[in-house]
Amino acid sequence: MRFDGTLESWYAERGHGMLKPEQGGDALFVHVSAFPMDGQSPREGERLSFEVVSKSDGSKQAVRVHRLQEYKLPSQLRPARMGSRPPRPIARRRTSPLTWTVLVLLLLGVGATVWSPASHAIAGKVLSQAETQTHAQNPAKAQGRVGR
Repeated sequence: MRFDGTLESWYAERGHGMLKPEQGGDALFVHVSAFPMDGQSPREGERLSFEVVSKSDGSKQAVRVHRLQEYKLPSQLRPARMGSRPPRPIARRRTSPLTWTVLVLLLLGVGATVWSPASHAIAGKVLSQAETQTHAQNPAKAQGRVGR
């Protein structure tokens, strides 16, 4: 059977309080787990609906608690109305110097691999150092196209 009452006292650090039934009688123990998980903390003076059960020691406890009046957030905690204002842009993250250093070293490593002397092979043969210098100075002469 459901009863109505008022939260007489609340000890947030302990997670319990005392609930006074409207029908009269002694105040009942109420634990935080009896309240709905709606993100709102119990407040002294709040009107509640509850059921009563007997504990093993014979005392009574309020369980399955429901709020009778809807709780309204104070105006300071309500989100501001957007109106016609555009939303703020999300801040970009700055790239750390370590990230840039790793990126540069990675690019240098790839560049060194691609432009290594072994990559100067023409028609399947590796050029000698003299041929590589000739090829680098005048590619047309190195391929025998000069003077035609």
